[in-house]
Amino acid sequence: MKTLFEIEAEISGAEVVGDGNVTVSGITHDSRSVRSGYLFAALKGEHMDGAQFVPGAVESGAVAILCDSRIDINVPQLIVPNARDRLGEVAAACHNHPGEQLKLLGITGTNGKTTITWLVETILREWQMPCGVMGTIEYRFESQKWHADHTTPEATVVQSIMRSMVDAGARALAMEVSSHGIALGRLNGCPFDVVAFTNLTQDHLDFHHSMTEYGEQKLRLFTEMISHRPDVRIVLNEDDPFSARIRSEASHPILSVSTRVGSDATLHPVSQPTYRIDGTSAIIQTPDGQVTLESRLCGVHNLSNQLVAFGICRALGVPDQVVVSALARILAVPGRLERVPCGEEVSVFVDYAHTPDALENVLSVLKPLTRGRLMCVFGCGGDRDGSKRPLMGEAVARHADITVITSDNPRTEDPDRIIEMVIPGVLKHQQNQLDDIAGAGEKKGYVVIPDRRAAIEAVILSAVPGDTVLLAGKGHEDYVIIGKEKRHFDDREEAAKALFRRQG
Repeated sequence: MKTLFEIEAEISGAEVVGDGNVTVSGITHDSRSVRSGYLFAALKGEHMDGAQFVPGAVESGAVAILCDSRIDINVPQLIVPNARDRLGEVAAACHNHPGEQLKLLGITGTNGKTTITWLVETILREWQMPCGVMGTIEYRFESQKWHADHTTPEATVVQSIMRSMVDAGARALAMEVSSHGIALGRLNGCPFDVVAFTNLTQDHLDFHHSMTEYGEQKLRLFTEMISHRPDVRIVLNEDDPFSARIRSEASHPILSVSTRVGSDATLHPVSQPTYRIDGTSAIIQTPDGQVTLESRLCGVHNLSNQLVAFGICRALGVPDQVVVSALARILAVPGRLERVPCGEEVSVFVDYAHTPDALENVLSVLKPLTRGRLMCVFGCGGDRDGSKRPLMGEAVARHADITVITSDNPRTEDPDRIIEMVIPGVLKHQQNQLDDIAGAGEKKGYVVIPDRRAAIEAVILSAVPGDTVLLAGKGHEDYVIIGKEKRHFDDREEAAKALFRRQG
């Protein structure tokens, strides 16, 4: 805990109005989360001004207010110009700078962030460096877990959770860095030690409006956000074209990775990797020699994810053999090409792929490994970037023998309207609309089943030995959002039920 004066001393340009000797026990931007002794951040938003919530916050126990300009209320105030952007800095000061007590690892890119954080956590655990994770699935450190509303939460939440992790014994934190988190200043006050880039493909254009804007936000993690820390290391996936842009503008040391044989990257395979339905084998060249990577994760995109994780851990000084030993023990990452046990010659996978590129990656992995038909169930989320819907349909139809278009978190949009926007992309590769899957036989084509539960059951019941079924889009999620209501729904559970019925 600190006094308001002590916090003021750590924030340039800050000014205390009123009693600066009050003791601050925490900070929040959400008036509903105020507790006794808190500093309440009354931020100006796009649609409302946090000042209107100050009386309620004080009633709930707030002892001081963080604001841009003085508020007409008899409560101590910490006035900081542009408090929205400085919130992370203030929150870090309130929590005694937990990021400085961690090896802070930031991973950004459209795809692969979640998998990489899980891989890094496992590797560092084997190296006896307790590591927390903050990302899409959850925020966690060992037995402690916090619900993840956002991939990158608000700055006050970031700093609070980091403090809890440090107090519980964490020495590192692998954090998914979303473009939203960068754009909204949620990571201000985070002193990164290693930052990594995976790839840049179309997503979130409902927020960023253009790929150029989307890329510019990602770029900030490798330039202005680490400009004051000369010892930061950068890990780049050289297989993605945007890495060249980062390399041209970054001024920190770079460790590069590539899945291409004979690449000039720091980490790359020396011969063609072996990809199987149950894993990957590859001999990797490192600056210290060659190592053999045996993994249960399949596909070239997962080899890329593992090399990025490898690079992050090398940047921390982890020995190569510790890395490959840890990677060999990982069975799966929740909702990331996660296999549903079925006990027969049909392979069922659940994957979070919800962008054209992610679907392209996972389907191109499964296609050459499938003896029979490749069948894919997918949909597109409502109230999100509509321009990617036909592109997702095209990606699926290009690779799948049977394309099943269904619903996926329609939110406030009409599910049928979303499906209508998907179909033009599908028609570029599959003209044949099937009456039902069960009677398709050797035919290829697409079918529309708006009810996701019915779609999953139909495709699994119609599969024959040698077929592979991919349930794409929801991955680890255990809910569906219809209107503004969140209801329980888990693709893995539904697949298990359908498999039980199939075997019964």
